[in-house]
Amino acid sequence: MKKILLLVLFFNYLVSQSEDATLTIYKDGTALIKQPVGWSVPLGLSYITWNSLPNGIDRDTPFLNIRGVDILSQRFNNNIFKGNDFFNGLRGQLVQVKPKSSKLIKGTLLEISSNSITLDHSSGIISFNRSEIEFLGSKIENTDSPIFTPFLSWDLKSKSAQDVEGELVYKSNNFTWTTVYRLIMQNEEKGELIAEAVISNASDMSFETAKIQLVEGNLNKVKIKAPTPERMSRTFAVSKSEVPSLMSSDALGDYYIYSLNNEHDLGAKENITIRMYGPLDIGYTKKYVFENSERRQKEEPLEVQLSMNNTESNGLGISLPGGKVEMYSFKQGRGLEYIGADNMGQVPKGQSTTLTSGRAFDVIGNRKVLNYDRQRKSEEAVIEIRVTNARNEDVDVLLIEHINGDWVIKDESLNYQKKDASTIQFPLTLNAGETQSVYYTYRKEWK
Repeated sequence: MKKILLLVLFFNYLVSQSEDATLTIYKDGTALIKQPVGWSVPLGLSYITWNSLPNGIDRDTPFLNIRGVDILSQRFNNNIFKGNDFFNGLRGQLVQVKPKSSKLIKGTLLEISSNSITLDHSSGIISFNRSEIEFLGSKIENTDSPIFTPFLSWDLKSKSAQDVEGELVYKSNNFTWTTVYRLIMQNEEKGELIAEAVISNASDMSFETAKIQLVEGNLNKVKIKAPTPERMSRTFAVSKSEVPSLMSSDALGDYYIYSLNNEHDLGAKENITIRMYGPLDIGYTKKYVFENSERRQKEEPLEVQLSMNNTESNGLGISLPGGKVEMYSFKQGRGLEYIGADNMGQVPKGQSTTLTSGRAFDVIGNRKVLNYDRQRKSEEAVIEIRVTNARNEDVDVLLIEHINGDWVIKDESLNYQKKDASTIQFPLTLNAGETQSVYYTYRKEWK
C-alpha cells in the first residue's frame, strides 16, 4: 500500500510539471521535445513514473537526462486498457453474460471476439452473438488497475535524500510547421512581404508556456504525412511601428533553426500562426512568360511571373524558408485583392526566386509552326510567335523555346539568348495595345 501511495504522489507531481517544455519542430511531421523534470528522491532506491506523453511518441527515443542519481532501468508501458484484451485474459475463468430479453447467465469464458462470446455453461457450450448481449462482466478480484495512457518509469538509485533536476528528451510525431508568405503588391515594382510560421500540434497533448524552435532543411528522415489540425488560432498582424521581434534565426549545422522569442501555449489539435518577418519593403520584376517547345502550336494567356532577389539592397538579405506565397494587389480605396499563390523553395541569402501568380487576361500569345520539313538526317521548322498586349501599360515579355538535340538557329527576327543546351529565350517589351511577332528557324541534323 505504501508503494502505491508513492506512485500516486509522483503522478500528481509530474503532471503539474508538464509545462515549460522546449519543442524543436521539423517539417517532416516530427518534433524533439525537451521536458524539464525535478523530484525529491530518498536515499537508496526509488521508483519514478511519467505519464504526460503525446500519442505520437516514438517509444525508442525517450531518455532521462538527469544529474545526481543513477538510472538503473527505464521502461515504456503502452498496455492501454482495451475491453477485448481484458476479457481475452479471462479465458478459463467465470464471467457473467446478460443477453437481451433474458436473465443473467454465468459460465466459464472459452472464447471472445468482436462477433461472438462462447461460454462453458452447466447446460453445455453456449455461443452468443455480441449484438444480442447487453453486458459482459466479471467479479475477478486483485486485478491491476487499468492504464488509460502510456507512461515511462525509472528505477533510480541515490546516495542521499535530495532534490534532483534534469530533462526528459524524446521525439514524437504529429507536429509540423509550414511558412506562409503574404506578398502585397503596391505597384508593378514594389510591395510588402510578410512571413508567418504556421505551427501545428495534431497530438492529444497541450503544451503551456512552451519554448518553440523551427528547423528548416531537408533532413534524412522517414516522410510522414502532415497532420490536419482541427482548430486554429492566429497571432494577428499589427502595424509596422508595433511589430516586435518575434523570431530569431541561426545556423544549425547544414540547416536553419528559427527560435520564437516568446513562450507560447500550444494546445492539442491546434494551430498557431506566428509572425517571422515583416512587413518588409521589397522590390521585384514582373514579366509575362510564354513557354513552348519545337512543333507545339497553341494560343493562350501568358504566365505572370515575379522575380525577387534575396539581398539587403532589396530589403531582404535573410534566410527565407520554403513555403507558400499568397499574393495580393493593393489599391487605395479598394484594399487588398487576392491575385494568386505559388510555392517557393528555400531561398538563401544572395539568391533569387521566381513566383507565378497566374495567367494574364489581356496579354495573349499565339505560336504557329509555319513550315516543317523532315529529311532522313535533318529536320527544319519555321516558327512564328505573336504576342498581343491589350493592357493600358507597357509589359515585359519573355518567350522561352525548348529545342532538343543538336540544333542551330537562323533567320531570327529578334536577338535570342541561349539559356542552356536545349533552351533559348527572346526578351521583348510591348507598348500598351501593341502586337508583336517573333520569327525564327531551327535546324537539327544527325548522322
